[in-house]
Amino acid sequence: MSQVIQLRPDHAPPTQPRAAVPAYAELITTSNFSFLRSGSHPEELVASAMHMGMAALGLCDRNSFAGVVRGYVTARDNKEINPDFRYLVGVRLCFSDGTPDIVAYPSDRAAYGRLCKLLTLGNKRGEKGAPELRFDDLFASTDPEHDQGHYAEGQLFILTPHEGDWGLTERTLERLAQEAPGRVWVAGVARFDGGDRARLNRVDALARRHGARMIASNDVAYHEPDRHMVLDVVTCIREHLTLEQAGLALSVNAERHLKSPQEMARLFTEHPDALAQTRAFIARIGFSLDQLEYNYPEETVGNGETAQQTLERLTWAGAAKRFPLGVSDTLKKVLWTELCLIAYKGYAAYFLTVHDIVQFARHEKGILCQGRGSAANSTVCYCLEITEVNPDKANLVFGRFISTERDEPPDIDVDFEHERREEVMQYIYQKYGGQRTGLTANAITYRSKSAIRETAKVFGVSEDTISAFNRLHWGWGSGVDLKSVAGLGLNPDDPALAQMFEVVKVLRGFPRHLSQHVGGFVITRDSLETLVPIGKTAMDSRTIIEWNKDDIDALKILKVDILALGMLTCLRRAFDLIDTHYGHKVQLAELQNEEFEFPERAKPVYEMTHRADTVGVFQIESRAQMTMLPRLKPVVFYDLVIEVAIVRPGPIQGNMVHPYLRRRQGIDKVEYPSPELEAVLYRTLGIPLFQEQAMQIAIVGAGFSPGKADQLRRAMAAWQRTGKLAQFADDFIGGMIGKGYTPEFARQSFAQIQGFAEYGFPESHAASFALLVYASCWLKCHYPDVFACALLNSQPMGFYAPSQLVRDATEHGVETRPPDVNCSTYDSTLEDGGWDVDAHLWPRHAPMRGHIWTKKALRLGLRQVEGLAEKDAMRIVEQRQGGYSSIRDLWLRTGVPVASLEKLARADAFASLGLNRREALWAVKGLVGIYGAETLPLFAAEPAVAPAQEEPAGLPLMAPGEEVIHDYATLSLSLKGHPVQFLRPILQARGTTRAENLAHVANDVVVEVAGLVLVRQRPGTASGVIFATLEDETGVANIVVWPKLFEDERLRKVLLSSRMLAVRGKVQAEQGVIHVIAQDMEDLTPHLLDLSHGKDMGDAVVARADEGKSGPPGSQSRDRQVNREEEMARRRAYSALPGGRNFH
Repeated sequence: MSQVIQLRPDHAPPTQPRAAVPAYAELITTSNFSFLRSGSHPEELVASAMHMGMAALGLCDRNSFAGVVRGYVTARDNKEINPDFRYLVGVRLCFSDGTPDIVAYPSDRAAYGRLCKLLTLGNKRGEKGAPELRFDDLFASTDPEHDQGHYAEGQLFILTPHEGDWGLTERTLERLAQEAPGRVWVAGVARFDGGDRARLNRVDALARRHGARMIASNDVAYHEPDRHMVLDVVTCIREHLTLEQAGLALSVNAERHLKSPQEMARLFTEHPDALAQTRAFIARIGFSLDQLEYNYPEETVGNGETAQQTLERLTWAGAAKRFPLGVSDTLKKVLWTELCLIAYKGYAAYFLTVHDIVQFARHEKGILCQGRGSAANSTVCYCLEITEVNPDKANLVFGRFISTERDEPPDIDVDFEHERREEVMQYIYQKYGGQRTGLTANAITYRSKSAIRETAKVFGVSEDTISAFNRLHWGWGSGVDLKSVAGLGLNPDDPALAQMFEVVKVLRGFPRHLSQHVGGFVITRDSLETLVPIGKTAMDSRTIIEWNKDDIDALKILKVDILALGMLTCLRRAFDLIDTHYGHKVQLAELQNEEFEFPERAKPVYEMTHRADTVGVFQIESRAQMTMLPRLKPVVFYDLVIEVAIVRPGPIQGNMVHPYLRRRQGIDKVEYPSPELEAVLYRTLGIPLFQEQAMQIAIVGAGFSPGKADQLRRAMAAWQRTGKLAQFADDFIGGMIGKGYTPEFARQSFAQIQGFAEYGFPESHAASFALLVYASCWLKCHYPDVFACALLNSQPMGFYAPSQLVRDATEHGVETRPPDVNCSTYDSTLEDGGWDVDAHLWPRHAPMRGHIWTKKALRLGLRQVEGLAEKDAMRIVEQRQGGYSSIRDLWLRTGVPVASLEKLARADAFASLGLNRREALWAVKGLVGIYGAETLPLFAAEPAVAPAQEEPAGLPLMAPGEEVIHDYATLSLSLKGHPVQFLRPILQARGTTRAENLAHVANDVVVEVAGLVLVRQRPGTASGVIFATLEDETGVANIVVWPKLFEDERLRKVLLSSRMLAVRGKVQAEQGVIHVIAQDMEDLTPHLLDLSHGKDMGDAVVARADEGKSGPPGSQSRDRQVNREEEMARRRAYSALPGGRNFH
């Protein structure tokens, strides 16, 4: 077909040139860091402004700088999109005295510091999360003692009119213009309500009357129109309203989004100067976040030495201590290299700070601690006793920690005992003062369940339906499929429901409020409050800054991470117990040397891991780790380093795990693509497993410079936020091909690096953790009594509940004794006279015979008694002396409340007095009625009389199964038996296989197993597969539930809600690892609950203590009473029995 060409008539005017894009900057932008007042992240707002071609965007959240660094990073990392774009840092000052909001922008670094101090003032005066500022504060002196000027000095102000009170707006503008002449503008905003022309004329006239100018803005609250619904929802959440109730609180339209410069020019056609004022405004701002020069404390010791000289002196002294046989020439070279690089980068003071903190903790307070992170690569850190991993033996790379190419501060994380970290934190506050130090913040964000719950409330959904929504998905990172709501009786095609879940998707990840980081400290030489606003925390003794650890890293600000680690508490307790009871002093650093100095002593420790006997062991106790251990079979320390790192999303998603295992097992040949890469990968058999190796492959294999490799590492760490990782693909693949590698190998290598982007684990980090892995394995292997005691006293921590820890100790031959008022302290303890371990070792642990050095019995502490106050337990221990002769004696001597005595009686803690659970509870119930007069003031002065003995009440005994259920209710465990053993007759009738017998079942045979649900785990790297662990009286069974089975609504409910579960499926065994692949599941919890009111599953005998209470057997009143009591007993039993811990 011929093309038709339209000709321009001769009389037509010539085509006009395309109009230039007007320069415009949006200066009033609210992000979701104003907390429930915006529909967009700072990153979204900045990126959108850059794509629109704006000259600048200013972020100004309410009384906060919390989100400004996120916007800064987005602008910095995407400069190529809009090279001339400027990102401006401002704040929207909202006053408690009714003053209209004022947007403030600092014009220079000094003005920024004054603004930070003003926000700190408001934070200190108000409650946590609710700063309190007054208009007069703006013009108050920043330092009254030295007359340093007022907070408004150097600020540029934009007044937002209070359209409900123009008189107040004019009075505010009048004073503002007097105090800050030439630095004040008034915001003109189009509201699209039919009154825009009158409003803009009024604002323009108002501004000119006071020597100011109107400035154009859209008062932005979200980056695109669709987000107005999110703004409405968060508004309702903030105001505790539903959408139906909100009325005028909601947006009248969807116009508060970022608008293009052309659109803003159209809206302000009659006021072009308002757009021009945005250009004039940004031209007067000379401040940017990259001007924040961080000044670290000098840390000089006052003897005339510089910080570097002090560091060198301490390092060489430490080297002499760490290497008593002498410092080799190789080590000297390493130390001098590190010290020179530290001097070049100016980090000596930072090392001295961390050294001082560690010395205080370790030597003044006796707190166990160790450094980790990239600092573990440093021999200087090892000599300073900051880290415990000897880099000389671990073969780590200092360049990962500090290098001339890495333009960022070093990273030293120090773990302390989790129960004593507060002592270290208070030391830091006392040394540096509240104005020079603060904790970094942690933005608490909406996760799936909280997003669903809050959004559904706003949409008017009932509480029971909300609970049902949250049961439809697993964990915080997953969502709800609209199709699945049909099972709740809802219409999946309901547009309101669809809209609700669209909002949920966006709300996930939105910040809710700021909390304190687990231990990241920022310390400055000068005032910290001129660097970043300081806020309150829930604890009066702590303060926080408004930025999180990523913000700090982006601005290259040094931080010291003071972290808490439960395993360090456990190890310190264990070492003390060994010293006290066995006279053996153990040091953490010595254990790493064991395989070099005493390899035969280390051998049984490693062999224990081959059997996946790692319940309670640090880092390798999860089901995934236990599955990996028999395949990997660690034999040296470096194998533990690999074990810690290999069961992570990075290696799994990079398809590195199976190739490594096949090479390790000799199935595949170990090959290296080149000698250069062999030097990088020989320790991991040619497969990259660590983040450091990914960087080295880029340097050696693709020709990257160290600086570019570090950029690659940064892109890996921030790939989700910036999406920059893909930009390195062409350079990486092309570089490898240019060096002679095949395109297939080059693409495969980059795919592996992309896997690391999900969760790349540094080798140095894994090495620090591996030392704790070996230490905990060593304790479990040789002193299972000590290990169990220390773990119980360090709860809550780890993967397993106390019942599994006690059971595991029993399997290893340890005698465990129950809590008792005459024998127990608050913590669990070790007692003499334990039984012969070898005689009580379970068959599956027979290889450990001769390697277990335990000779003590484990006595459970009173802390195990559910609900017993620590002060009451301590009082009982303090007043015990020669022991208590009766419950009345204990009560009169201690003054412990009767309610606490009831808890002890229910926990069967009076056995040493010859009383069983029912007799003790009977005696406690009668205390006040019989002996209460002795506690009155009239009789208290009388001499004490000999305590009366409780007489047996003649109550019938509990059935054994009922005893066990009551133990679980009061102690969370039982030494009298396992609940499942009392159901064995029922299970035998069903043909259920005991867990211990699975080892003798052939592959692919279908069996049924049943037990208490201990753990449900759905790792993010397992493609939706769920791993469950069931426990019966003979051991544990590991269950695999495929996603297709979990999609079945009935089976999903059974799996997630059962206390006792029966699973039918095929047995799969490989290298000693046995799984049952689920095909069907059944909830057996009702049978388990029958034990709670005395049913014996063998002969169906019911033993009750209330016979004759409410009438003869068969009477209706008694039957109703019995039914009520049985139902209550079942409810108590259900809540007492383990519901299974869910992990992701």
